[in-house]
Amino acid sequence: MPITTTRDYTKILEILSGGTVIPGTTVGAGGLGLRVVRAADADPQNVWEAIFTIAGGIIAVTGLYGVRTVIQAGGASTMQFQHDVAGVMDDGTLIVTGDTVGTVYSLTGNVAGPIVHGIGGLIVEGGKVVATSATYGTIPLFILGAGDIEVTMTAAAGTGSTEYALTYIPLDDDVTVVAA
Repeated sequence: MPITTTRDYTKILEILSGGTVIPGTTVGAGGLGLRVVRAADADPQNVWEAIFTIAGGIIAVTGLYGVRTVIQAGGASTMQFQHDVAGVMDDGTLIVTGDTVGTVYSLTGNVAGPIVHGIGGLIVEGGKVVATSATYGTIPLFILGAGDIEVTMTAAAGTGSTEYALTYIPLDDDVTVVAA
C-alpha cells in the first residue's frame, strides 16, 4: 500500500519491512528510500557548508554518508554534520586528518556519538542500520524538516575533498531534497 496521506508516519515501518513501494521510487522491502548525491567538493574549513537542502515538508533520513576523494592534509581536522534548524547531528569528535581516498564516513543517529568511519572504505558500524550497540537502533536515523544539512571541518591548514550521499523516505507529499 503506497503512502497516500501527508505525514503518514506509520507507513515507514511498513515500507522498511514489507515490500510496499512508493510510486515512482525504488523504495521496497528493506529499502533505504530515495538517494541524492552531492558531487565531491573541497571540504569547508571552520565554516558550515550546506550539502543538501530539504524543502516542502519532512523526511526520514535513512542514511547520510561521505566518501573521501582527496586526502585532507595539514593540521588536525575534525568533521561534524548539522541541520541548520534542528542542530548538530553528531558530537564532532571524528578526526579526519590524513584519511585515505575511499574512506567512508557515516552517521549513527546518536547526536551524542561520533561519526563512524572506515579507512579505505571499510566501515565496521554502518550507522544504525547494522550497528549492534545498545546506543543504536533501527532506521530512520533522524526525522528532519525544511532546512539545510550542513558539514564543517575544523582545519589548521590544508583541505581535502568529500562526496556526500543522503538516503531518505519522504513523509510529506510535496517534499524535495536536492544537493546544495
